[in-house]
Amino acid sequence: LKLQFLYFIDYLFSFHPQLNKMADALFAKMSAALGTPAGQAAAKKINEVITYEFPDTGVSYVMDLKAGKAYKGKHDDPACTFKMDEKVFLELSSGKADPMGLFMEGKIELDGDTDIAMKIGKVLKTLEKEIASA
Repeated sequence: LKLQFLYFIDYLFSFHPQLNKMADALFAKMSAALGTPAGQAAAKKINEVITYEFPDTGVSYVMDLKAGKAYKGKHDDPACTFKMDEKVFLELSSGKADPMGLFMEGKIELDGDTDIAMKIGKVLKTLEKEIASA
């Protein structure tokens, strides 16, 4: 029974490198999209720094809408921080999950300015074409 449990834990952690690569690629596409004229215009609507923390993988990303870029790392003073498992983020990004439902289920936590958090969805929706083509 203990051996089965250890195999199960190993199985769960075997997905993390793949998740990291997918999230890395998505944030790279977001950064490229923010560099386009449409991305710059969308970023100016919020003009704040937003962070994403993934406790399951221990990775954090920054969406710096002031500078118009997204990258892996941390920021000292974000306007808001989303905390969720990386898998949840990828499901959310693909449109397979409802953000409000995930928040109500406790799968997404938010620290900071809720107004900015509500606006970020509109900005990302605006950038869908640029993200897809990046």
